[in-house]
Amino acid sequence: MGDGPRMVEWLAEVWSQARLVQIVDGGEDGGPLTGRAVLVEVRTAASVDGLRVLTTAGRLTGDVCRCPGGPTVVLRDVAGEILAGASIHGFGTVSWDRSRWRNDLAVEDPAGLHLFLAEHGVADQLAAFLAPLADRLDLHEGRPQFRPAGPAGHRYLATRAVPDVLRPVLVAMTGQQAGDLADARVEEIRRRLAAAMPSPVEQARALLSWLGRLSTPAEALWGEGALVRRLLAHLSPAEIAAASAATGTGDMAMGVVNLTMHTGDDGTLAAAIGPTLRHLFPPSPAEHDGT
Repeated sequence: MGDGPRMVEWLAEVWSQARLVQIVDGGEDGGPLTGRAVLVEVRTAASVDGLRVLTTAGRLTGDVCRCPGGPTVVLRDVAGEILAGASIHGFGTVSWDRSRWRNDLAVEDPAGLHLFLAEHGVADQLAAFLAPLADRLDLHEGRPQFRPAGPAGHRYLATRAVPDVLRPVLVAMTGQQAGDLADARVEEIRRRLAAAMPSPVEQARALLSWLGRLSTPAEALWGEGALVRRLLAHLSPAEIAAASAATGTGDMAMGVVNLTMHTGDDGTLAAAIGPTLRHLFPPSPAEHDGT
């Protein structure tokens, strides 16, 4: 790893001096750290130590991610001077002082890291789970990209757990057409679902499970996924959160991730599906190159 041992020693030193940890906006392309918007400040000893473990326990890769990443963890000493910075890349990769070390760290507990950030007020952390969930649930698309119409579409509707009451309507159109429906047609579908399923929480549970079973990216983002998100828009955040917390399945978690990628999340839905994500993505202890 070249400078790996020296980097480990350096990380231990800067963390030992850190008295304040900030999460600031932007990644490697965000400009000087001192001029960036502060998203969160982590001050308590327990939280600082928790973040230290989450961002230093893992495996040094000997390489760097090609994207700019973001947000960025900033360590400050007792005088407020910057000790170090680490941009966060994708699902659980941290790049400490990249221009100096050029040696990314694949953290041991990526789910824990992103959920920690969400818990402490960093918005929209669930997007990082899209790719790993697609891998875990085998949702990568093949051919056709969109569900076909007619008899061939019945199997897709069943596999996706589309509510029975909606299948006669949807089987007449392709998945791509479902994503492009006029507002009046969407309202008809919403009313049909509500008549068969009066409880808003039950509606949310069914819709999120459906959304979380769609293949990515086309169907989930632009086909049936667009229709499901429009149906979910009629439900309150509290109803969606209640449904999310009540069902600890992978498809429910994926549905929430898909939804928040389009609506944002202040941490409420991350908390709701946090236990599910921790179960699906436990830490992967390895021979540590971090501290």
